[in-house]
Amino acid sequence: MPSDEALVCIVSKHTTPARQRVLWRVSVADAKKICSDSRTAGPHYMLCFTTSNIDDPSAFVYVPDDGRHAEVLDDHNIRVIRDHNTRQPAAKPRPQ
Repeated sequence: MPSDEALVCIVSKHTTPARQRVLWRVSVADAKKICSDSRTAGPHYMLCFTTSNIDDPSAFVYVPDDGRHAEVLDDHNIRVIRDHNTRQPAAKPRPQ
Protein backbone atom coordinates (compact mmCIF):
# COMPACT_ATOMS: atom_id res chain seq x y z
CA MET A 1 0.00 0.00 0.00
CA PRO A 2 1.46 3.35 -0.96
CA SER A 3 1.65 5.47 2.18
CA ASP A 4 0.55 8.57 0.31
CA GLU A 5 -2.89 7.18 -0.61
CA ALA A 6 -6.19 7.47 1.26
CA LEU A 7 -9.81 6.39 0.97
CA VAL A 8 -12.54 9.03 0.96
CA CYS A 9 -15.58 7.61 2.75
CA ILE A 10 -19.18 8.70 3.24
CA VAL A 11 -20.18 8.95 6.89
CA SER A 12 -23.92 9.33 7.46
CA LYS A 13 -25.84 10.29 10.55
CA HIS A 14 -27.74 7.39 12.16
CA THR A 15 -26.13 4.67 10.01
CA THR A 16 -23.57 2.05 10.97
CA PRO A 17 -22.76 -0.01 7.87
CA ALA A 18 -20.78 -3.24 8.32
CA ARG A 19 -18.09 -1.83 6.02
CA GLN A 20 -17.12 1.80 5.41
CA ARG A 21 -18.59 3.16 2.17
CA VAL A 22 -15.78 4.42 -0.07
CA LEU A 23 -16.23 6.83 -2.96
CA TRP A 24 -12.63 7.20 -4.12
CA ARG A 25 -9.04 6.24 -3.53
CA VAL A 26 -6.91 9.36 -3.93
CA SER A 27 -3.65 10.83 -2.69
CA VAL A 28 -3.59 11.99 0.93
CA ALA A 29 -3.14 15.58 -0.29
CA ASP A 30 -6.24 15.27 -2.50
CA ALA A 31 -8.22 13.64 0.34
CA LYS A 32 -7.42 16.60 2.58
CA LYS A 33 -8.64 19.01 -0.12
CA ILE A 34 -11.89 17.07 -0.61
CA CYS A 35 -12.72 16.63 3.06
CA SER A 36 -11.89 20.22 4.03
CA ASP A 37 -14.18 21.65 1.34
CA SER A 38 -17.45 22.79 2.94
CA ARG A 39 -19.43 21.39 -0.01
CA THR A 40 -18.62 17.82 1.09
CA ALA A 41 -20.68 17.94 4.26
CA GLY A 42 -24.36 18.42 4.98
CA PRO A 43 -26.74 18.09 7.89
CA HIS A 44 -26.86 14.29 7.59
CA TYR A 45 -23.51 13.26 6.07
CA MET A 46 -19.89 14.22 5.56
CA LEU A 47 -16.93 12.93 3.61
CA CYS A 48 -13.97 11.77 5.67
CA PHE A 49 -10.75 10.02 4.76
CA THR A 50 -8.59 7.29 6.21
CA THR A 51 -5.15 5.91 5.54
CA SER A 52 -5.62 2.87 7.80
CA ASN A 53 -5.94 -0.60 6.27
CA ILE A 54 -7.05 0.85 2.94
CA ASP A 55 -6.42 -2.44 1.12
CA ASP A 56 -8.67 -4.50 3.41
CA PRO A 57 -11.85 -5.42 1.46
CA SER A 58 -13.51 -6.70 4.64
CA ALA A 59 -13.42 -3.18 6.09
CA PHE A 60 -14.37 -1.11 3.03
CA VAL A 61 -16.74 -1.33 0.09
CA TYR A 62 -16.65 1.00 -2.91
CA VAL A 63 -20.03 2.58 -3.66
CA PRO A 64 -21.18 4.37 -6.83
CA ASP A 65 -20.43 8.07 -7.10
CA ASP A 66 -23.69 9.91 -7.89
CA GLY A 67 -21.82 12.96 -9.21
CA ARG A 68 -22.90 15.34 -6.46
CA HIS A 69 -19.27 16.22 -5.69
CA ALA A 70 -18.03 16.44 -9.29
CA GLU A 71 -17.55 20.20 -8.98
CA VAL A 72 -15.38 19.74 -5.88
CA LEU A 73 -13.21 17.20 -7.71
CA ASP A 74 -12.90 19.53 -10.71
CA ASP A 75 -12.22 22.66 -8.66
CA HIS A 76 -9.37 20.96 -6.78
CA ASN A 77 -8.02 19.04 -9.81
CA ILE A 78 -8.45 15.73 -7.98
CA ARG A 79 -7.03 12.61 -9.61
CA VAL A 80 -9.09 9.58 -8.60
CA ILE A 81 -6.89 6.49 -8.37
CA ARG A 82 -9.74 4.03 -7.85
CA ASP A 83 -13.53 4.16 -7.60
CA HIS A 84 -16.61 1.92 -7.78
CA ASN A 85 -16.01 1.21 -11.47
CA THR A 86 -12.57 -0.26 -10.75
CA ARG A 87 -12.62 -3.98 -10.09
CA GLN A 88 -12.32 -4.65 -6.37
CA PRO A 89 -11.38 -7.83 -4.53
CA ALA A 90 -14.13 -9.78 -2.82
CA ALA A 91 -14.52 -9.32 0.90
CA LYS A 92 -13.59 -12.22 3.12
CA PRO A 93 -16.12 -13.08 5.83
CA ARG A 94 -15.34 -11.50 9.18
CA PRO A 95 -15.09 -13.82 12.18
CA GLN A 96 -18.16 -13.60 14.43
